[in-house]
Parts: sequence; C-alpha cells; structure tokens
Amino acid sequence: MSIAFREYVKKIGSGRLTGRDLSREESCEATIMLLRQEATPAQAGAFLIAHRIKRPTFEELAGILDAFDTLAKPLTISEDLPPPAVLSSPYDGQDRLACVTPLTALICSSLGQGIVLHGSTDMPPKHGLTSFDILAALGIDLFQSPEMLTQQYKSLNFGWVYLPAHFPEAFSLQTLRDELGKRPPLATAELLWNPVRVGLPVIGYTHRETITLAIGTHQLRNDVAQMVMVRGVQGSVNCNMFHPNLGCRWQKGMSLPVEFRLLAADYGLGDDDLALLKDGKDLERHQDLTLSTLAGEPTSLRRAAIFSSAFVMTQTGFCSSLENAIALATTALAEGTAEKHFRKVLLS
Repeated sequence: MSIAFREYVKKIGSGRLTGRDLSREESCEATIMLLRQEATPAQAGAFLIAHRIKRPTFEELAGILDAFDTLAKPLTISEDLPPPAVLSSPYDGQDRLACVTPLTALICSSLGQGIVLHGSTDMPPKHGLTSFDILAALGIDLFQSPEMLTQQYKSLNFGWVYLPAHFPEAFSLQTLRDELGKRPPLATAELLWNPVRVGLPVIGYTHRETITLAIGTHQLRNDVAQMVMVRGVQGSVNCNMFHPNLGCRWQKGMSLPVEFRLLAADYGLGDDDLALLKDGKDLERHQDLTLSTLAGEPTSLRRAAIFSSAFVMTQTGFCSSLENAIALATTALAEGTAEKHFRKVLLS
C-alpha cells in the first residue's frame, strides 16, 4: 500500500463538505504514481471513481497531462516539418457507427497534410472499434519505435502514439478501467492530450463541458496556440454524414471560441452514417471497406472519408475552403494517391 497515494484518495474522496481539489503538482504526482502502479488496485480504483464523481478541475487535468508528457515516449516532430493535425477521439472507440479516421489520416497525409493519431486497441469501457484496431487489421506495424516513427513522419507525413508501444504505463490500467466500467477523468485528459506538442489538436467531444475543460486546461498549461473541437460520430473526430457537425475553434487570447455548424449535405456528400452490425465481423468488414475505398471504389465509407478529410485540411489551413479540400480528397482516392501512400506506410 502507498501511504502517499492514500492521502490523495482521502483528499478527493471525502465528499462534498470536506473533500478538496488537488493542485496541479499533486495531480501530476498522483497520476505518475497511478501509472507506475505504486498504488494498490484498491487505491487506484477508489481514486479513479472518486475523481469521476468529484469532476476534474483545470488544474487537475493539467497535472494529468504533465504526467503523460513525463512518462510517454512519442515520436518527435521538428519545427521545420509540416505541423500535424493531431486527431483526438475517445480511446475506447465506436461501438455503433463506423470509424473512418484511418482513411482520413491516409488521405490527408498522402496530400501533404501531416497527421498524428494517438490511442490504443480494444479499450474499455466501450470496447468499440478504434483507429488502431483498423490500422492493425490493415497490416500496419503499430509497434515501430519513436525514432522510426519520427523518420516516417518526415517522409510520409504520418505518425502515431500507440499506448502498448509508446505509453505502456497508461495501457497497464486497461484491466482496472474495464473493471470500473465508467470513464475516469483520465479519459478526458486523453482527449485533450497532444503527445507531440506541436500542430493543431482536432478534438472530438460529446458533452459541451469538454469544451470548457479543454480551453481552461490548455490556457493553464499554455501549450496550445489553437485547437478545433467537433461533435463527431460518437464523440470522435469523424464527421457526421446525416446530422449537423457542431463544433468550435479556439486560439490563444480568445475569451470564447468561435462556433461552427457543418452539414455534409450542403456539399453534396450527405449520407447515412454506416452502422456496425455487432456480429463479430465488423473489424473484418472495416478492413475490406477501407482497402476498397483506397482503391477508388464507391464504398459506403467513401463520402465519409472525403468529408472528414476535407474538414481536417480546411481547419489546419492546408486548404482554403471545404470545396477545394473535398476536390483534393476525391482526387486522392480516384487517382490512387492515397492507396499508393498506404502501401508506403505498410512497408515503412
């Protein structure tokens, strides 16, 4: 048992009348102890549930992110390279609707827009389909070293931070988080995290509270010049094809973010969001659909891949308008640019 960690459990778990928030430094120390498994499973579970019930503060989230930056081993992106869009979706994936983030990443990076993904496979509590489930099914080696991924980003504009390989301390909490059955504040921090510390974070969200937490936390850390948040499919960065995509853009110095509303139908791409069948074959179908889409075929993911890619390239300023970005993404699929790029990633 950790006596020091027990004090943090007592501090945030004492209830409405006597409970207290952690300072940024305390939150960082508690998170490092949690990730290094210095706390017992009982202490760790109590801390995570108590923190969820209390709700995290900006300072506490900043401390969690400080701990992530201390322990994780991501790729390095130098300032002379194209800055990436860092795509942040819930690590536990999508369990109802299809995920096009791998297609978005491959299309954008094939055109020169840098992309960084971060996350894992088969994450609790949702155990939904994640980008990394799909990338692994496509045969991509997710366990490349940070040095190899740094070189890959230089040549192919695409990199990732995969928890089992680059942040095993966080991955080690997978079983505990599954047993708890609810997302702890660590999951919020994962959304807000920019592991490479450069580029434009593009963050998916479900609840508007996440916007407030993101702005307050990054203002405190002073680590993000601007960011984009979108209420995509199941809280991801995948754009909805039927419903409006609500979101906002914030940059340092703004008191309030600038909100936007985008509808795929306004750009000739309206469609139903593809549902998962939950028959044990969704990953296999995603693999086939992703490959067919890259081959230029008119699949049920094609429009979603084009619109989500166009959204990212417009938000980063890589393209001046959604119309221009849609045309570029469409051409990347039709002319095989994205597929050839995928083959290079596969061999890297």
